[in-house]
Amino acid sequence: MTDAHQRLEAFYKITRLLSKQESTPQMVVQNALALIAEVTGARNGCVVTYHRDGRVANQFVLGEQGDLDGRVRLWGELIQRGLIGFVHHGRRPIIIRDIQNDPRWPRLSDTPEYLRLGSAIGLPMERAGVMYGVLAVIHPRLDAFDVETVSWLEAVVELIATTVGDTIILNAAPRDEHRYRWMFEDAVVPILITNMDGYIIDVNRKACEFLRYKRPELLQLPISAIHRMGTGPIGANRFSSLQEGNEVVFRSTAWTADGADIPVVVRARRLFFDDNDGIAWVEQDISTEMELEQLRQDLTSMVYHDLRGPLHTIYSSLTTLPRLLPKDGPKPLADLLDVGIRSTKQLTRLVESLLDIQRLESGKAILDPKPTSMHSLLAEAAQLVQPLISESDQRLAFDLAPDLPFVTCDADMILRVVTNLMENAVKYTPMGGTITLSAAQDGPGVRISVSDSGPGIPKHLQKTIFDKFSRVKYKDAPKGVGLGLAFCRLAVEAHGGQIWVESEPGQGSSFLFTLPPSRTFANGSSD
Repeated sequence: MTDAHQRLEAFYKITRLLSKQESTPQMVVQNALALIAEVTGARNGCVVTYHRDGRVANQFVLGEQGDLDGRVRLWGELIQRGLIGFVHHGRRPIIIRDIQNDPRWPRLSDTPEYLRLGSAIGLPMERAGVMYGVLAVIHPRLDAFDVETVSWLEAVVELIATTVGDTIILNAAPRDEHRYRWMFEDAVVPILITNMDGYIIDVNRKACEFLRYKRPELLQLPISAIHRMGTGPIGANRFSSLQEGNEVVFRSTAWTADGADIPVVVRARRLFFDDNDGIAWVEQDISTEMELEQLRQDLTSMVYHDLRGPLHTIYSSLTTLPRLLPKDGPKPLADLLDVGIRSTKQLTRLVESLLDIQRLESGKAILDPKPTSMHSLLAEAAQLVQPLISESDQRLAFDLAPDLPFVTCDADMILRVVTNLMENAVKYTPMGGTITLSAAQDGPGVRISVSDSGPGIPKHLQKTIFDKFSRVKYKDAPKGVGLGLAFCRLAVEAHGGQIWVESEPGQGSSFLFTLPPSRTFANGSSD
């Protein structure tokens, strides 16, 4: 039997199942999964159905029976933050050609080996604007889902959603209380459950061990007695996210019964019960991670500081050499010295940016805030970058308002922000293109922008471009380490401003940031 005939026969079998009155929706879905595996050669699959408010209604899983805990955790991650979640929220098919190297596939230590290799596909079960669920299929072979297979799967999904979609949701299987208690009690992380007012109504064994309480001592305590709530969701604006069923994640400090402080990452999510809803709080101990992070920061800080001295010596030596050489010396030698001086300047700026990023991330104060003329600062930035613009055969245009106010800032730091943005624009602007430096009053403060005529930035990258080591990747993209924009974000935010990018692919990019007219800084300085 050819592949086409096999797919057609399987489709008819599913249709016959749907027409049988004695076939329950659950039977249809489970049998459809088995037929999908038979036709495609896949070994594992899952159908996740959702209530109208986005809550998971049912999970129908097909696959090998071993490694239950690993499989359960993997499917949970796929629903929350992986392939299934992406399909559910994006309402579009997603094909993962190699699950081993795709960020949408969770990296879990207890995932069975047969679920770490191969390819996968996720398809939305949607009809007439209603999202019923997601079908996920995992194949042991790389790039296993060709056009014909995808088309057949889409037809099967549409058939299931059309015929039994509503029935699956309305007849969701009742909660297995025994299984729930078993998974809750044996979880390897501390879990506390509160009512919607934040009072503890249940805890698992790991939470009692972690917090060094007996279970009755924890019941009816407010969650604020367990960990710091200054940035938490109860009583704060982010509580609205919990009301909508979203997960809230924040760092805090947990207090144990014997008075110890333990740094934790708290993950809070609303639970939908049959009677009264609640909130699950998962406490993840990050003491070891913080110790390692502090050690890493200390080591890198030492390296950065040790680099500054030799770099300064190299720069001083290179800038002194032209005065010692004959004025009518060979031009190639002068050109080589110029290249060395510029490269040393670039390396020095990189080291300074790394030191500033580390200092700003640790919450340390702005060093030298004082009233600064933005006209003078922008003119100096343009003067510094103009040679690079000329070498690249580009043009620098200005659009500066005449009445820019003075701004209290660390002038050197903001100067580096502007030069970083302009140098970034030079990298991405083609020869003959234009870079525009603009500034205007923004309420009592200022708004500054640097625009280029480059290839633009895709929408999905615009939120992460200011992260450390993040770069826009495309063919022939300029090389770099992705620290310039991270420094810009931290420096602007430390001054109480905001920074963002506006871009359309093929139409260039504009990097904009605002600075308030004055503010009091962490070291007590103000205008």
